Amino acid sequence: MREVRAKDAPAKRAWLAESDARVDTEHGVLQARGGKDYVLAHGPGEHSVIRKDIFEAMYEPLGGGLFRERTDIIFRYFTLKRRVVVQTLEGPQPAMPGDWIMQGVKGELWPVSPEKAREKYEPA
Repeated sequence: MREVRAKDAPAKRAWLAESDARVDTEHGVLQARGGKDYVLAHGPGEHSVIRKDIFEAMYEPLGGGLFRERTDIIFRYFTLKRRVVVQTLEGPQPAMPGDWIMQGVKGELWPVSPEKAREKYEPA
């Protein structure tokens, strides 16, 4: 496994899900649990679901519903050689050859396309 950290990036909008909801993501539909998961907006139509305790460990609040990912956290990852379905905390997500499978602060796994991974992460 390799190690990376988040690059310094602009703040993103996030909110604690008020009720259970389905959230469309690039890797499929995920379930957000009311009061237990944050929904993070990456851009128009791009969202992710993050368990509350993990979100609060990885992001710092800036006020007004804006958050910034911490750059001092080390993530581990490996790349795929074939298509798989990754069992994430929020539900199964398909991952393609070349995708990075990230391991987070609580051991959770999630897929990231190689293009987005190179934009977002740098070697630790």
